[in-house]
Amino acid sequence: MENNHFTENQLLEEQQPKRPQFITVLCILTFIGSGLSFLGAIWGYFSIKASQTLLENMGNAEGDPYGMMNGMQETMIKAVENAVPNLIIGILSASLCLYGAIQMWKLKKMGFFIYSFGELTPAITGFFLGGGGLIGGIGAVLSILFAIVWIVLYAVNFKHLK
Repeated sequence: MENNHFTENQLLEEQQPKRPQFITVLCILTFIGSGLSFLGAIWGYFSIKASQTLLENMGNAEGDPYGMMNGMQETMIKAVENAVPNLIIGILSASLCLYGAIQMWKLKKMGFFIYSFGELTPAITGFFLGGGGLIGGIGAVLSILFAIVWIVLYAVNFKHLK
């Protein structure tokens, strides 16, 4: 009787499609990255307030011939104004990426599209909510490049998803 049970388990395992190792690695890294992004969004929200006070004091200092402190202040003011939208976008995007990765772990195609949306949303909104300036622009460009690399890595294995 044990022999029949063993062969039934083998049949069940053979019927389920095998997840490629590359998708497994990407999903595990996405699980970790989504958790860190979730925590980063919360940390970013609370650290903005502390940074605002610091930059206000620095802006009042003399000896800023190139106006760098003034530019940093403008970026920080924009970041403070958009702290709540950035928090919401960060949490929702991390959640979408996590959910999409879970679906791809189960080899479902819909997970790829959910993940892609979750990955691109903060990168694109970074241009509008990031505060502008050189630092904000570079951050937004790097964010989009990072998102595209991860989407391409998942897209390489899109054929394995059902």
